[in-house]
Amino acid sequence: MIAFSFWGTKRLILTVALWVTAVYSISAFSLEPITADLEPSGSRSVQTFRLSNPSTQPIAIRIRILTRQEDEAGQEVNTLADDLFTVYPSRVLINPNGIQLVRVQWKGDPNPATELAYRLVVEQMPVDFGESKREGGSIRILTRYVGSLYVVPPHARADVRLVEQKLGTDSNGKEGLFLVFHNQGTAHTILSDLTIEVGGGDTKILFQGDDLQGISGENLLSGARKAFFLPLPEELANSDPSAIVVNFWYEAVR
Repeated sequence: MIAFSFWGTKRLILTVALWVTAVYSISAFSLEPITADLEPSGSRSVQTFRLSNPSTQPIAIRIRILTRQEDEAGQEVNTLADDLFTVYPSRVLINPNGIQLVRVQWKGDPNPATELAYRLVVEQMPVDFGESKREGGSIRILTRYVGSLYVVPPHARADVRLVEQKLGTDSNGKEGLFLVFHNQGTAHTILSDLTIEVGGGDTKILFQGDDLQGISGENLLSGARKAFFLPLPEELANSDPSAIVVNFWYEAVR
């Protein structure tokens, strides 16, 4: 199997898996919406998702929900969260040009102190509906969506702080700043249109746009800490570490 992952949005991972079989088969499906906010109780604790099969072949799909946590390096850790949600149906067979509605309902804590983040995993299963009886070798393509679910309590807000900064060298020998951002708030946020100002002595430099690839646009979950490396020009990299001052601004986006 060969797998490719694409970030369609900040909240969507689309994986296309290629399985070598005896038949050429493309049966991709679509998922709408790809992200959803649920309230922890009441009528808005439910979200309906729409699965569409535009192909000429039936497809089998499995729906699961996983927990979502990240370490400082941005590595995501997931475990099954079946006991916290009702998913109906969790396995479906969609006929050619068919549509299936899937209902997802939160049944966990009705009064969480902070926003809770989960992954919605909707994946096509390698079920053979008789196509392999045809002659000829080919590739079978399976589709997998990994969307986002947030259980959002009232008045949840993000509060991002820069809690660590130090000069250092990355694995490529580049001098720069190691920065750790901590979202001390009760909701996630996207670091959109991020600007970082670094000052050392009489020198001040603004970093924005392409200067902040891998930092700007990152998702910080509630309570999460995330570390980044910012390469610095020589005039700042050689500054007195005690004289380095870092300020940042961003547009909070959910």
